[in-house]
Amino acid sequence: MHTRPHLVLSRSARCLGLVAVVALTAAPARADEGQWMPGQIVELDRGKLSAMGLELPLEQLWSDNTGLMRAAVNLSGCSAAFVSAEGLIATNHHCAHGAIQAVSSVEHDYLKDGFLARTRAEELAGKGLTVRVLERIDDVTAEVLAEASALKDDRARAQAIDRARKQLVDACEKPGGGLRCEVAAFYNMSLFQRFTYRELRDVRLVYAPPAAIGEFGGEVDNWMWPRHTGDFTLLRAYVGAAGEPADKAEANVPYKPQAWLPVAHTGVKAGDFVAVLGYPGNTERYLPLSEVERHESQIFPARIDLLGEWVAILEELGATDKARGIKVASSKKSLANRLKNARGMLAGFSAIGLLERRRAEEAALEKWAAEADDRAFQKVLPALRALSQDRKDSFAHDYLLEQVPNGPNLLGLAIDLVRRARERQKPDLERSAGYMDRNEKKLWDRQERRLRDFDPEVEAHLLASVIARAQALPAGWKLYAFKDMSPEAAAAKMVGVLGAAAFKDMDAKTGSGRERYLKQARQLIARTKLLGEGKAKGLFDAADPAALAASGDPIVALALALAPAIEAAEARGETRAGVLSRLGPAYFTMLRKVRSGPVYPDANGTLRLSYASIAGYKPREGLMATPQTTLSGQLAKVTGEEPFTMPERVLAAVPKARDTYWADPILGDVPIDFLSSADTTGGNSGSPVINGRGQFIGLNFDRVWENIAGDFGYSERSRNIIVDVRYLLWLLDQVEDAGALLDELGVGGLRVAGARSHTGEGSPGPAAAGAAALATTCPQERRGCGCASGPEPAPWWLLGGLLGLRRRRRS
Repeated sequence: MHTRPHLVLSRSARCLGLVAVVALTAAPARADEGQWMPGQIVELDRGKLSAMGLELPLEQLWSDNTGLMRAAVNLSGCSAAFVSAEGLIATNHHCAHGAIQAVSSVEHDYLKDGFLARTRAEELAGKGLTVRVLERIDDVTAEVLAEASALKDDRARAQAIDRARKQLVDACEKPGGGLRCEVAAFYNMSLFQRFTYRELRDVRLVYAPPAAIGEFGGEVDNWMWPRHTGDFTLLRAYVGAAGEPADKAEANVPYKPQAWLPVAHTGVKAGDFVAVLGYPGNTERYLPLSEVERHESQIFPARIDLLGEWVAILEELGATDKARGIKVASSKKSLANRLKNARGMLAGFSAIGLLERRRAEEAALEKWAAEADDRAFQKVLPALRALSQDRKDSFAHDYLLEQVPNGPNLLGLAIDLVRRARERQKPDLERSAGYMDRNEKKLWDRQERRLRDFDPEVEAHLLASVIARAQALPAGWKLYAFKDMSPEAAAAKMVGVLGAAAFKDMDAKTGSGRERYLKQARQLIARTKLLGEGKAKGLFDAADPAALAASGDPIVALALALAPAIEAAEARGETRAGVLSRLGPAYFTMLRKVRSGPVYPDANGTLRLSYASIAGYKPREGLMATPQTTLSGQLAKVTGEEPFTMPERVLAAVPKARDTYWADPILGDVPIDFLSSADTTGGNSGSPVINGRGQFIGLNFDRVWENIAGDFGYSERSRNIIVDVRYLLWLLDQVEDAGALLDELGVGGLRVAGARSHTGEGSPGPAAAGAAALATTCPQERRGCGCASGPEPAPWWLLGGLLGLRRRRRS
């Protein structure tokens, strides 16, 4: 029997009184450039946003330190969002990857098999995870620059700015109560703002899909489209009984957020308005040409070279042992992502003609400066070029020092022990930020992770790689700590101490690269005492330079020898920061004279909003990428070999997927991922994506290959990749039978609703069962505008338009 075809609209749209005519065709890509600061939201073009589909007043997003954007949180450097009144948090699987790894073992491999807590008592500790909830933003520019403005010495100027920022943070955090504060710079150090957060320390794992879903496609599909990855994880934040941030304890209770995002269970389509809320890391839209050129010629090639070797080490050795594979999983994933990013940057620079655009802009800047009344502007570009040359000269040396803590775990641990001990000799506010008292717990958490993930063979290869690279540094930039570590030097030293007989047992490698240094690396690791029970923690707590020097530990001795070079590199960095504090504001003034377009600051890890439309794009001539993918497309990729496998329990649920409420009535299938033209970057991973009514529709997790270079310049092919919340809901319903979670998300009643149909085929949809069921899962106080309640038929004119759209799509 056929029933009258219909669609459903949520009552929340009607009660806002802002239901707009739905676009029946995909809108062309707009120039949706911009990562907007909270304070800029109310200044955006209301008419444009309304025409795109935003139904909320801008003040409901952010105004006077409150609004829906506060539902977005910083999750240990990623983005995330509260999605229930009980502290439930949605983020990316890869953002929680380290925490999932930390509770995994060969017996309980939650990375491979996934995890679901059916009760709150079963939730697992999210080791290393913290949640920062933004409370207020204050302009502190005058306070930061008060002392520095009068200083002529560049390093002293940078130190004065750093000291003022630390003092402002210290004053903010002193009242206690779990506050965490940061002072961030904007517009090339023209503006400074202080961000006050409530930091929640008890974060627990609620749901993680199997790796075959959360990492579907692996590095093959990373940065690519079409994508079919279920990159999501659910966590929960807890606090003490009185609502105060607290360490994990049985007496803790779920955190009650002031703002959280209701789930938009009816889904999205091409042309719909979306907004991305989150904490994007770093963009370089205002970088001088000389630095853009240096990224292409020096920085990205160096990253590709070093990270390529380290990823190969982790892949090769991790594949030989399951326990080792679990240990290296998160590091390998992080390094591989950075490696592919660097490769994509080089390709992207060429694809979008970035250098040509920036060179033309540089010519315009020179012309403007030559004609400006203030002749001081003529000195800005030459000074910036000189600064880039200075960085270029020391880059190989400084880059290796910067990357060492990301490689060998024990050497990274020893460096932190030594740096902490040396920095503790200074007043707290004069220390390097990572070694201040406020960061002590975070610093030790990093050491625990290193000890947990230590594997002797992996360590030996990574350490040998570092030694080999140190030996290859250019003349004048050699590292003293490694000067006697060539096999020949070590052999000669041994002959001098023990006699010629000792040399025959050294088996010095004569090949190239790290193979020459593996034996020495293994010997260093075999002699270290840092792996002894409580040894590292004792040295950490003592923070005593004399105790470290007397330890006799060879890894600690290496770190002690490296410390002066690290501190010298930091001193150079301070001087350069001081130069930029003078030149940056002037350069930004010049850019604003020759550039047109939106004026937003580079991303810097603070809360931002990007608005956009769901839209496909043309990767290159002759191709058109459509903006949505589905379960059917995912299954077409499944080969049974990683990274294209799928658990049997998921495959068993697929045949009935299109008959569930979670199937899209236009696509005729369960949606997985979709594209939008939002302006995003690293750090936007886990960012909640909302529709025009402020409802949660998915999680940002990646960008397309053609948009990797978007960090340096937005283009017409800038697209970000979002996982559709309906894929998560389908898995929770049909695969995991997670009724309690679905109820908490306000959609539990839709499990019995059946497929939505607009063609008259199939089940009649949720008009009857869904309305009654939702009434039981939406609390009385939330019914109406604040909670999705019973659905109702769409008007005839909307139905007709969508029917026509489906016919065109099928043709």
